[in-house]
This record gives sequence, structure tokens and C-alpha cells, in this order.
Amino acid sequence: MVPVMLPRLPTANDVHPYLSRIDDARVYSNFGPLVTELEGRYAQYLNVNPQAVVTVSSATQGLIGAISVSGARSWTVPVWTFPATGLSVLLSGYPLVLADVLHDSWLLDPKIQPKDSGVVPVMPFGGPVQLEAWSDWNEVVIDAAASIGQEPDLGCLPANYSVVFSLHATKVLGCGEGGIVVFGDVSRAQEFRAWTNFGFAGSRTSKRIGTNAKMAEVSAAYALAALDNWSLEKQEWEQAHRLAMEVMTRLGLSGGPTVLDGTTPYWIVELETEEMRIEAERRLAEQGVQTRKWWPAALSEMPVFEGHAITCEPFPSATALAHRVLGLPMFRKLPTHVAELVAEALSNL
Repeated sequence: MVPVMLPRLPTANDVHPYLSRIDDARVYSNFGPLVTELEGRYAQYLNVNPQAVVTVSSATQGLIGAISVSGARSWTVPVWTFPATGLSVLLSGYPLVLADVLHDSWLLDPKIQPKDSGVVPVMPFGGPVQLEAWSDWNEVVIDAAASIGQEPDLGCLPANYSVVFSLHATKVLGCGEGGIVVFGDVSRAQEFRAWTNFGFAGSRTSKRIGTNAKMAEVSAAYALAALDNWSLEKQEWEQAHRLAMEVMTRLGLSGGPTVLDGTTPYWIVELETEEMRIEAERRLAEQGVQTRKWWPAALSEMPVFEGHAITCEPFPSATALAHRVLGLPMFRKLPTHVAELVAEALSNL
């Protein structure tokens, strides 16, 4: 079976120099030297103040914390997204408002109300980080989980914004498990850092509600090694996407607004009908090719959100996209024969 994803982290040889530094320092967590170095390197990568970058144990913890330290008291989230986005609001203890996405962009409509609250725009499937559209909102936490490979310039990030990136093994520049949160306000970043460490801020007494969401040194070791190899990794992602784009162009298929010529960990196809998607899954399975409905249903249809979210149903765009969008194999060093298997299965749908 050809997997839909085949993660590739830095090798043991790549990581060994960093692990040796951990052995020498005998610091394994709690804002260790490798974590500090990683935050500095990501600050340079993203063109921001190092004090505005905070590492976390996972992007989900990053979302929860960024929401928790904000000034908003309710949050609007796209109804078509990965469940972690909506769960982060619920776990922060705030009311969750679900809103439909725009069919052409797969993003929330920035014009929806209320703007005196908070919003969690999701950059679908590693799309570019968009900042300007949300400027009218009181608080903005951008879920850019898969977008770190877009090399976003966040040097002008507004003070009421934060951006959350995932470093999960399935993402670009992955370290196994972890995340990066970038804040437009350094003081907010400091408050968030305290949140990741039981609410400690200058002493071992909790000054606010917090948790343990710190990145371990071993995760930072893998993340640093990934950055060391970024040039090669970027090239491999771009080569894989060129193969995917050639198939999509040849067959006249749409990937929606997803970026197939960039460095994202997804190959997405949007079929014209649910029946076509089901037929595509069947054909690909017969070829031994795995597929996945990454966002298989609107959040409003998931039991965990029943009674816990404010909805304005129906959600026509989200429902249509959940039925018609399919994830195809995408990973570094994607073989040409796999792309041709996909092309054969999807031809004449």
C-alpha cells in the first residue's frame, strides 16, 4: 500500500551533535539551551523579535494557550477544519462559535460578525499565512499548523495577533511533536510562556492558570536539525509538488485554493461530486494507493461539539467540501510511479 503520508525526520547522524549537547548540559526540559536556540533561529526565519517566539509541546497546546491569554471571551472558528481548532476553544473555557467557510478560498469570511470577539482563522492545508483580512477583529489567533514551509514574514504582525505552527512529524520541518507560537506583542508572549509553565513568572508560585506545555530539549534537537537541512527538505517538497501539479494539470483536476507548487505536506483534490470522490477512493484503493479525508465532516456534525458550540446552520460550503475533498499521497521523494498510479486511477472519472 502506498501511504498517504510518509514522514521523514532528520536522521540520527543529523541529530547526534544536538543530543551530545544535551548529554553535556544535562538539561532536558524547562526552557533549556536548545529550546532557546530554536526560538532564536525561528525568529530569524520568520523575521520577528526572538522574545515574540515561544516553543510548545504541540500546536494544539499552542492554540489553547494563545486563546487563554487573550482578551477575547468568545471565539469564532471555521466549521470545516481539523477538530483541534474547535477543541482548543472549548479547552480554553470560552464559548465557541462555528461559521461556514467561503467555497472559493476555504477560509472564514472575514466580514462575519461579531468582530468585537476573537477569531481563529485556519490556513487550509498549509496555505500562505494571511494577515490583512482579519484586522477588524478584536483578537486573532491564526491556525497555520501546516504553513511553516511557506516561510512567512511576520515582521509586521499586529499586537493583537498570534500565529501557531505545528512541527508534528507529518508537517514540513517536523520534529516529531511540537509547535511554535509567534506573538505580535512581546508582553503577550511572556504571559503565554508563563502559561506553558504552570503560570510561573519569576517564581515557583502560580500567578495565573496555566499548564505544562513546554517543548523538551530532545524535540528541539530534532527541530534544529530540520532547520539545518531546510534547503534540501524544501527542494524535496517542491519536487514532489511538481509531480502532483503535472498530474492535476494533465487531468484537469482542481485542488481548490491549496498550493501545489509550494512546500506543504498535502496533495488535495476537490472532485465535482461526492460520488466522484467515492469512486476515486475505490479506484485508488484497487491500485494500492491510500487516501484520506483529512477533514471528513463539519465540526457541527461531530458529537463532541453538540451542545458546546453556537452554530448558524446550515453550512453549505463546509458540507460540500467535506463530501468532495480528498487527500492523496504527498511526501518527500514522492516517486514518479506513485504519481502515475494516481493519474491512472483518476483519469476519466
